Amino acid sequence: MFNPIRRRLYAWQMRNYTRRRLAMLDSRILADMGIERDQIGDMVARIDIEGDCK
Repeated sequence: MFNPIRRRLYAWQMRNYTRRRLAMLDSRILADMGIERDQIGDMVARIDIEGDCK
């Protein structure tokens, strides 16, 4: 009964964790990854729990 809610909460936590960790990186490292600082939120939103892009 609570598995869908638990999965959504876990996905939300992982997206927030990833967003915070990427925000701490230097701009040069982000550029090497192919993203700019203002694109972090969009990039994180495209990744699902397993790490595959939507």
